[in-house]
Amino acid sequence: MSKPSLHRRGFLRAAAGTAAGTAAIAAGAGALAAPAAARGRGTLVPRGRIGLQLYSVRDQIQQRGFTPVLGELADLGYKYVEFAGYTSPAEPDMTVPKLRQLLDANGLRAGGSHLGLDVLLNADTREREFENAVTLGMEYVGTASDFPGRTAAEIQAGADRFNESGEVARGYGLKVYQHNHTNEFGPVSDRPGERRHDVFLKGTDPRYVFLELDILWAFGASIRFRDQLGEFDPLDYVNAAPQRYIAFHVKDGVQDPAQTNQYRDVVFGQGELDFRRFFSGLRAPGVPLYLWEQDRAPQEPQGSIWAAEESYDAIRALRRRPGC
Repeated sequence: MSKPSLHRRGFLRAAAGTAAGTAAIAAGAGALAAPAAARGRGTLVPRGRIGLQLYSVRDQIQQRGFTPVLGELADLGYKYVEFAGYTSPAEPDMTVPKLRQLLDANGLRAGGSHLGLDVLLNADTREREFENAVTLGMEYVGTASDFPGRTAAEIQAGADRFNESGEVARGYGLKVYQHNHTNEFGPVSDRPGERRHDVFLKGTDPRYVFLELDILWAFGASIRFRDQLGEFDPLDYVNAAPQRYIAFHVKDGVQDPAQTNQYRDVVFGQGELDFRRFFSGLRAPGVPLYLWEQDRAPQEPQGSIWAAEESYDAIRALRRRPGC
């Protein structure tokens, strides 16, 4: 998709800029603050905590580079980005320090990064990645790879590796996290009545290892493994240990049994999940990052940037009660 000259949000800002400046001078800052506060009443997702996983717009980053894409995402209203790599063929001279400059120039923050499992856990690779994370201003660095192990002992061994890496990361001021798909909630091979995720959660040190809940895939896991383990509500996991869940992947979808994860992800707001119920039920709302992700966004006929804009608007529109 070619770069749009001025997308809808940018056009509205440009058109309103002069008028808004004049109004601010005439009415004063206090007069403008009250309507803004009123618009925020009842919202379920704090505006300042909304970000996205850049994998959702990977086609644009690959074709056009980080520089234009990060600017457009900031213009849409996103405050955080989660990285899925630091390179683009469109900008072969891009470096981690240059990425940090781009973030700062656009008022964005790095919310995290998805690394390969071995890169995150191996002693000969992780510290370089921790240094990159510090350069980018991250608090969190993690992986979207399944944690190791099928038996209870294997899962505990994998948890120990996460604990070790997390302890090292803490020395850099970082927190290590793991992002789920559906496999993590399947049965332990030698304890078929127990979920792998439960063994991993118990085996990891809450001081060093944290979790990023992909909400859609967690609901998919409840369906995928219900015949073996029964259904579960992902909200219960978060409320049982809210301090462990540092981020959500806010991903919407429609059920599709042909998919391993049991859902086909769609533009946020066009799916079947009841996010109002989920976010209203959080015991510690506003603490985690809310990161939009749509793996299939590049396949949207109107493009992944369009999907990012539509999804941001739908996330911001969530209210505790309809019409409030």
